[in-house]
Amino acid sequence: MVPGMSAPSALAHALERPPSLAVTLCVCTASQVLATSTVLGLATISPVVAAKLSIHTYWIGYQVSLIYFAGIFASAIAGSLVKRWGAARLNQIALLCAAGGMLGLATGLLPVMIVGSVLIGIGYAFNNPCSSHMLHRQTPARLRNIIFSVKQAGVPAGGVLAALVDPQLTAAFGFRAALALSAIPCLLLAMLFGVLREWWDDDRKPETPIGGRAIWAGQALIWSKPGLLAISFLGFFYSAIQLCVSAFTITMLVTDLGWTAVQAGSVAAIVQVFGAGGRVLWGIVADVLQAGFLVLCMLGLVTGLCCILLLWSGMMPIMVEVGVLCALGACAVGWNGVMLAETARLSSLNAASGSGTMTGDVMVYTFIGVVIGPSVFALIYAHLGSYSETFAWFSIPAALGAILAIWAYRRAAT
Repeated sequence: MVPGMSAPSALAHALERPPSLAVTLCVCTASQVLATSTVLGLATISPVVAAKLSIHTYWIGYQVSLIYFAGIFASAIAGSLVKRWGAARLNQIALLCAAGGMLGLATGLLPVMIVGSVLIGIGYAFNNPCSSHMLHRQTPARLRNIIFSVKQAGVPAGGVLAALVDPQLTAAFGFRAALALSAIPCLLLAMLFGVLREWWDDDRKPETPIGGRAIWAGQALIWSKPGLLAISFLGFFYSAIQLCVSAFTITMLVTDLGWTAVQAGSVAAIVQVFGAGGRVLWGIVADVLQAGFLVLCMLGLVTGLCCILLLWSGMMPIMVEVGVLCALGACAVGWNGVMLAETARLSSLNAASGSGTMTGDVMVYTFIGVVIGPSVFALIYAHLGSYSETFAWFSIPAALGAILAIWAYRRAAT
């Protein structure tokens, strides 16, 4: 603040200039953190909620799938909405949906919790297209992977927030209060987006059509471009694994290994920390190598290996087991930043797409993967009765994603 200037005057002075890349990155990352924490909020306290509501713990897989099922449709129209209303306005709406969803979950009434899960899915689906649009406009090409990876580090950071805070709040106040309190930060950040919207939404086009025609135009473009199609299906495979890691790690440690909820939550938080660090690291590596698809191939291979190693959960030393989970987090949770940077790069090659606005169209497949992943995980677990063995089966989509990534890399190289 300038000496002698009041707080309102300082704010007015700051608003005379467009937000810097650093400011945009911080706000978009905070939005990502809160969006993810709302998605995983119920999963981090699922044993407590299941006991209170007299339901099975593995039903959380269906709840996560419902969130992302709603996200499929929201993601499909997100690109058009960004163009029509502006990225900041749509991000406001996303945060309000997240807040409303958490309040719905806090009721403890299954029908209302279903509606709340749908709202959370809509809010989460809007988040990435908005942030990608805002960041792509300000980010130099040489820094694209690292900037997008830092923003995507908000996903595991949100997982850390949920894993550390929600079980503690639940133990102190009950799960209803814990979930309701999670709505407050979302409402506060939505207000900040409104304050700076004038700058971020200066490129909006109110005449942009929305609806079925816009959705099909985006999908037609993806299927006509091999690069966009490859990144779309890669997101399908990797997202299925990522959400299973985020949603079932705590439950695996509690159910299979007999850990307490707080102990399991602490390890899950460490896993998410490695995921956040991995996202930044892989973004740097991809920028140095200028080979995003090659990095994505490597991450798929390591993810598959870690899933197989979980077959020996309970038989290996605790520190080794935690190490495997951390490696899994660094790779299975760390791929998104490189993927979104590649999406933005490929989008910019097509002038009709606008900067970053193909993200929503591409992420339709990411959401489909998430819908299928946790539900398939729950079905496999229902037959096997072991979370560790179920994780091993998810080495298959990891391998398929790695094969697809190396194909895309070689195709681009030639």
